[in-house]
Amino acid sequence: MPNDTDPEAVIRALDNVGVDFSIPKSALADFLGNAEFTPYPAIAAALLKVLNGRMLQRPVFLDVIVFNYEHSPGNPSPRQLEDVDIAVLEAAVLEGFNNRYAREETNFSSLLKPQNQPQPPLQTLSLVVEGFLNTQDGVTFVDTDNPQVEVATKLIKVNAEWAQGMVPQELIRQDNGWRFTNGDARLSVSNGEAEAGLRPVRAGSLSDSAYAWPAAGGTFSGEAGAEVRMLSRIRVGYRPVDVKLLVEAPKNGFAANSAEKARIALDPQVLLVPVEVARFFSDQIPVSNISMPGQMALWDQVPIVSGTTNFRSIDGSTAELRLAERAWDYWPTLDAEGLYTHLGWVSPDSIWGRAKIRFRLVNYIDIKTDNEHAAPVAGQGADDRRLRENNDALSNHPQHISDKRVLKVIFMHRIEPPDSPHPGRALVGDNCVGISSGASDKFAIIAHEIGHLIINSQVHSTQPNNVLNDPGPGTQVTDEQIGKARTWAQGFADFWPR
Repeated sequence: MPNDTDPEAVIRALDNVGVDFSIPKSALADFLGNAEFTPYPAIAAALLKVLNGRMLQRPVFLDVIVFNYEHSPGNPSPRQLEDVDIAVLEAAVLEGFNNRYAREETNFSSLLKPQNQPQPPLQTLSLVVEGFLNTQDGVTFVDTDNPQVEVATKLIKVNAEWAQGMVPQELIRQDNGWRFTNGDARLSVSNGEAEAGLRPVRAGSLSDSAYAWPAAGGTFSGEAGAEVRMLSRIRVGYRPVDVKLLVEAPKNGFAANSAEKARIALDPQVLLVPVEVARFFSDQIPVSNISMPGQMALWDQVPIVSGTTNFRSIDGSTAELRLAERAWDYWPTLDAEGLYTHLGWVSPDSIWGRAKIRFRLVNYIDIKTDNEHAAPVAGQGADDRRLRENNDALSNHPQHISDKRVLKVIFMHRIEPPDSPHPGRALVGDNCVGISSGASDKFAIIAHEIGHLIINSQVHSTQPNNVLNDPGPGTQVTDEQIGKARTWAQGFADFWPR
């Protein structure tokens, strides 16, 4: 047994005997380090003792084993190794195995094999990662920090108490909505930079689990063992994240639908620029088209899932999952020119990505101000004083990331008075751009203003379709601009853990 004060060592030891987990690794580590208030340390120690020299033929989730143990007759919750009832523990493992793999094993010993014997492969189903470059030492490297992941899964029949027997999983997708009956699906994202939650904080992944849904419309049933291709989007950084599809059964865990586990990381040659967005608004000028979900969708191609059709139905008597139903309001796609656009703005990734540069939203702040700082009044021409004052306010805001260099993007209804022709403005030398949220011609204006920061000048290009052309920025960049962009982006390198 490894030192019980070292949760990481316990996790590694459990992995060696075929015990994995479905909760975030950070949460598991907390549980394993808390022998006073959780049963995890005692049960982990007992598992390692029982499996000494042997291992499970197929992995079983530790959190499911603990759940099953604590919900056994008498509701035991051990705090010391000697308190663990081995018969109850073996029954908990057996139940977790049967639920996960839709089996009906009755003998704990049938789950075991010698520890030094190669483990038979799990059901391996193809996984496709957007932006794939190469694979090294088991890590898939990609050229985008927000890849779409596509993976196949096979629907099966699962045991449900409410039905008093086996019922088929069923997936239905129609247009932008989908329903999963007798189950649910999620893409598990763990380790690396996964423990960030849904808010765009620092270097974290999108979340420790992301929604997954059928890639094509139709009805798919476990009655016939239908294979379904599922889509999801994640955020990755330079630290590899572990990704696998998990399909939930009605009771206590996951069915045998897990796809091949993949480790995914951003290619080290891609330069990642951290972005802090601030919305300046007033009671009369709400700037309501700017929001955190919309900015996640713009900078990181994160789908916006409808809050009105996102629910799970739980059976009232058995507490089993009956169905999960969701729909998305927005799903990121590329246009015919290979550009990604949201709310009229072309994503800067679409343009500066040619320089192997990507932008990641790491902070979002709503700042209430007066009307003039949300929309400067007429009569001052191309006057950027209000934008500069807003930049000062952002820099002094308690939520502003001040310990590391970030690209600041300020949205106002107008950045300058209405008689000014400028929908955007770069504050050269201050890593800040201002964007008019009410601009009628948005197109590549954000990438255009970032371009001024890159070249450290307000000078425009005379090339008709260049991103720095004025008026009407295009979408092309020159080799010289690419070189300057990479030098500029290197200045943010210390933001990211490696």
